[in-house]
Formats: sequence, C-alpha cells, structure tokens
Amino acid sequence: MGVLHYDFKGKLYDEWELNSTYISCARTITEDDVSRYCALSGDYNPLYTNKFFAEKSFLGERVLPGGLTFIIANGLSCQSLIFDGSYIGLLDQHMQYTHPGHVGDTVYLALTPTAMRLSKKPGRGIITYRVELYNQDDVQIMDGTWIILMATDKEHME
Repeated sequence: MGVLHYDFKGKLYDEWELNSTYISCARTITEDDVSRYCALSGDYNPLYTNKFFAEKSFLGERVLPGGLTFIIANGLSCQSLIFDGSYIGLLDQHMQYTHPGHVGDTVYLALTPTAMRLSKKPGRGIITYRVELYNQDDVQIMDGTWIILMATDKEHME
C-alpha cells in the first residue's frame, strides 16, 4: 500500500495493437479553461480573447487557442490512464488544426498506434500514434502524431 506499491495502469509496449483506435472520455471546454490558458501562457490573442475583434475576423467568432487544444488532448490521454507508468517520454509531435474549436465544445481523443519498433536500449519501445481530437458533432479539430518512448515491461516503468 502507498506510493511505493502503486500498481500502474498504463499499457506496456507489447499490449498496444497496431491500427486499433482507443477513445478517451469527453470533456467540455469552458471559458475558464481559455482564461487559465491565457494567464499561464501569456498568450492573449484577440481571436480568442476579444469577441468583437474575432467577429470581424475571417473566422467570424472566437476560437480556441491551438496550444489549449493540444493541452486538452494530452490531458484526455492522461485521464484515460493508458500511459500511466508505461510512458517514458515524448520523442516528437506534429499537430495540425483542421477545424476551429470553440468554448462550449465537448471533445474526445482518438489515439491510434500506427508504427512500433523496439529501442536500442532494453526495456523500451517506440510507438507512433495518430492523435485526433473531435468535437461533439464528430468534427475533427486536431490531427497529428505523437512518437512516444514506452516501457516494454513493468521493470522498466518509470
């Protein structure tokens, strides 16, 4: 019992199935999420902080910051516990924002392993994931890849 006896819930390298999609829980993005992101990052772009400016922009309304969208996607993966203890490190990431997100959207993450290979170091493997964030209407907001170093067995869990 206690911290030293925690049973990690994350999937190990060999437990991932290529091209199988894992879906996270969903969460609604709030005005408070945008406010806290802006305060933490210092990014107060008027496209997501100024209703009147945004309404006159090419988008016609306020949108979510791309950085906030990525952070929420990352949080959804963490909340699923799918990487709990088995995740060693993020090696690379690429994101593109395919549709504007908005305050009030309820989003979920679809995570699909597309490539796997063992690392040169024992006890580690590298998995490439397709990462997609969707809103409540199943419209894709973000599409990208994460390349993650994963433990291959419980002895190498960090």
